[in-house]
Amino acid sequence: MKFTPEFLDEIRQRVPLSSIIAPAVSWDRRKSQRGKGDFWACCPFHGEKTPSFHVEDRKGRYYCFGCHVSGDHFSFLTDHNGMTFPDAVAQVAEMAGVPMPQKEAPADPGIRRRAAARKGLEAAAKLYSQFLADSQGDQARQYADGRGFDREVRREFGFGLSPSSAGVLLRRAEAKGVSAEAMINAGLVLRRDDGSLYERFRGRLMIPIHDRQGRIIGFGGRDLVGREPKYLNSPQTELFDKSSVLFNQHRAQGPAHRANRLFVVEGYMDAIALARCGIGEVVASLGTALTETQLKLAWAMADEPVLCFDGDKAGRAAASRAMDRIVPLLASGKSAQILTLPDGADPDDIVRDGGRDAFEALVERATPLIDALVEREAAKGIATPERIAAMEQRLSGLAASIPDQGLSRIYRDFFRQRAFELRREVTSTSRRAGGPGRDGARQQRPQRIGGATIRPPASADAGMAEVEKIVIGLLILQPNLIESVGETLTADSLLEPITRAALADLHEAYAQTFAQDPLALLAALPRGAERWLGPLWGQRADAGGIALRRRFAVLSSEPSPSYLQRSLTVFVEKLNIRTAARELAEAPARFAAHGGLDDAPLLAMTQALEERRTALADAERVLAEEAAALRRSFLAERVGDAA
Repeated sequence: MKFTPEFLDEIRQRVPLSSIIAPAVSWDRRKSQRGKGDFWACCPFHGEKTPSFHVEDRKGRYYCFGCHVSGDHFSFLTDHNGMTFPDAVAQVAEMAGVPMPQKEAPADPGIRRRAAARKGLEAAAKLYSQFLADSQGDQARQYADGRGFDREVRREFGFGLSPSSAGVLLRRAEAKGVSAEAMINAGLVLRRDDGSLYERFRGRLMIPIHDRQGRIIGFGGRDLVGREPKYLNSPQTELFDKSSVLFNQHRAQGPAHRANRLFVVEGYMDAIALARCGIGEVVASLGTALTETQLKLAWAMADEPVLCFDGDKAGRAAASRAMDRIVPLLASGKSAQILTLPDGADPDDIVRDGGRDAFEALVERATPLIDALVEREAAKGIATPERIAAMEQRLSGLAASIPDQGLSRIYRDFFRQRAFELRREVTSTSRRAGGPGRDGARQQRPQRIGGATIRPPASADAGMAEVEKIVIGLLILQPNLIESVGETLTADSLLEPITRAALADLHEAYAQTFAQDPLALLAALPRGAERWLGPLWGQRADAGGIALRRRFAVLSSEPSPSYLQRSLTVFVEKLNIRTAARELAEAPARFAAHGGLDDAPLLAMTQALEERRTALADAERVLAEEAAALRRSFLAERVGDAA
């Protein structure tokens, strides 16, 4: 849809730009002048420690003096939140209280019917929320609390309770001016054959389902007393088609756009559980087999969504159906990864037992689609030449179904190579064992296809993971160091999900308070920081950092702030050398992809990396000698005191 400049100007003028940006930043209290509509914050587009992001309500513009990004209401919603331009315009128009231009003639009865249905859905959401909050909602609240969905989560996701008594919702809605016909069109009330009316949802925990613009289009209801079905969705209406919507999309599109990743789970309770743990880039397919429309919605948010399936027979069957659905839709740059959870587990179980870190650890094992297809077909049997030939034929048919001929050829070549490797492995196994190889054994995945890595990046080894954790601990111990390493320590320096989450939270807390001691910084950490705080530091009230002291033994010798700062500098350089080494390993493929391979840049990069490694080794040696001297001095003092 095209919008006139006059319409865009009108809604921009009615909505302060700061109100659009506020959910994504924390305004700097010292530099901002709210009365003048002049605001400063740390830039939401790039990591920084001091506020350089400027918002002027009077001009309706923002500008970052660090990364030079700029724009208005609509560009922020599209570039930061990942919305389409029409969706961004719709959101600002709604905030401005200005109706969107109508594509259809105003007299069209369909417009009035859908508007009335929306009114019915909104009225029901408010009534459901009231029912949950009063005394009849005790059981539902207890159930939600048991799932880990506290009051804040219930408020964010609009939890409610449908009344058990017949006719209550309809009477309350009619009292608010919503007709029975509107409630029928909304899918909340059904008509029996004899003409009488009854509510579709009775005595269920209610979850609103929204479209991409955040408007309620239906509900999901979870039974509380053992009735079937356990989960019940709204029926298909003019507003709601469960095969064409992803639960939580309106909330997930921003986080997915910024993180360039998306998780697709099977149910909305799983999506809420992941979001509760800080994984906002998650949507659910509402219990249906993943459809073409839903896949395209997911691809609009991330190029390779991770499809998460429960670790049971039904989940594995769903994963297989999803793969078959995806293959004919594949295109350059658009694929998926498959994550089948441990036996009997769903995402809610994983995060309830182990928190976000447990789920992120499983994500590292997600299988690229191309590998998942080979594993699935190989599991059907590869013990004989005939079975391998049948597997090759099935894989060849999958490759042929890909419309993009270039991509189809890559898949076909990859499948042939894997079949060759499997034949060789089976032959080798047979020779060693004196018999046929095992069917269905999980094979070692190849790491490359056409020179490009296809499996997720490996996690840091145990030693480097400890270095990452020590770095986070030192930043808490000496908050002033957050600013001093701001340019050298970025999220790209870290590979562990737990330390990346910690670094983001520390930046946010420090930008708000400029804390100079651990307790002040810990007190300012955002809600949910406990998911990493315990393993990396200790409790919020712990000024000493018991977890850090176990890892960084020299702290028991009471080193000086200067020693701690130099230690942090060395550790950060160690992490950045790892990043540089990884970039060097990938450089040949990258250069080749851009038209040629020149040895000179590679030699220069190699030489620079070796120089950095030499300097790092010298710095580590100096620190080790100082640490030994500190321990000797500290022990000598203790002995003297004891004497």
